[in-house]
Amino acid sequence: MVVVLCVLLALFVLAAAVLACEVYVLKKSVREIAEQTEVKFRECSNSPVAPLSGDASVRRLASFLTEEIDAVLAARRQYEAGNAELKRAVTNISHDLRTPLTSAAGYLGLLERGGLSEKQAEYVRIVSGRIDAMRVLTEELLDYAVAASGDPPAGADICVNDVLEDSLTQFFVAFAERGIEPSIDLCDARVVRRADKESLARIFGNIIHNAVRYSDGDFSVRMSESGRIEFENAAAGMDEVSAGKLFDRFFTVENGRGSTGLGLSIAKALAEKLGFSLDAHWRAGRLLICLQM
Repeated sequence: MVVVLCVLLALFVLAAAVLACEVYVLKKSVREIAEQTEVKFRECSNSPVAPLSGDASVRRLASFLTEEIDAVLAARRQYEAGNAELKRAVTNISHDLRTPLTSAAGYLGLLERGGLSEKQAEYVRIVSGRIDAMRVLTEELLDYAVAASGDPPAGADICVNDVLEDSLTQFFVAFAERGIEPSIDLCDARVVRRADKESLARIFGNIIHNAVRYSDGDFSVRMSESGRIEFENAAAGMDEVSAGKLFDRFFTVENGRGSTGLGLSIAKALAEKLGFSLDAHWRAGRLLICLQM
C-alpha cells in the first residue's frame, strides 16, 4: 500500500513538473509574441511574429497575427501615402488659384474706376465679394495643408499669458462691434510652455474669431496654472452633435455667415502638432472649447 502511494505521489509530482514546464514555455511564448508584435507595429517591420515555441497552436497564432499585422501596416502605409498626396494637391491648387484670383480682383478694380452704371457696379460688387470669399478659402486651404503636415515647428519657452493677452487685444474692436464685453480671467502665475509662438497665436486667434462670429452675446476666457484654457460663449443654436463636429473640415454652424469651416480645424491640427489637446463641449446652451497644454 505504501509503495502504491509512493508511486502515485511520484506520478503526481512528475505531472505537476511537466505542467509547470508547459505553463512556463507558454508564458514565455506569449511574452515573445507580445514583444515581437510591439516591435513590428512600432517599426513597421516585415519580420514575422515567430516565437521559439514548437507548439502547433502557438505557431498558428503567431502566423495569424503576422498576417493581420501585415494587412494593418499595408493599410496604414496606403492611408499615409494618400493623405500626403491629398495635402500636396491642396497645397498646389491653393498656389495655382492665387494668381488668377489676384488678377481677377485687379481687373474688377479697373472696371469700378471706369464709370459703371448703378446696375453694373452692383454686379461688380457681387463678383468682387465672391472673389474675396474664394481668396479666403484658398488661403485657409493652404494654411490647413501646412498645419496638418510636416514636422512640428521649432519651439522655444514662451509665456502663454502674453500670447493669449495679445490675441485677445486684436479682437477688442470686433467684440465691440458685436456688443460683446469679454470676461477675461488669466491666472497671475506665468504659464510657460515650449511651443512655436506663431502657431500658438494662430490657435488662439482662430478660437476667438469663431466666438466673435457665432456667440449669442457673450464670451469668457479662463486660464489656470495647469495650462488649461477654457473659451466659453452662449450658443443656443448648437447641440452636442454639432459641437462634436466643430473641428471637422468645412463644418459650419451656419453656412450663411460666410465661414469656410477651416478655422477650428487649423487650430486643432496646430494644437496636436504642438503636443496639446483641443476639444469642445456643449451643455445648457453654452459652448466650451478647452485647450490643454
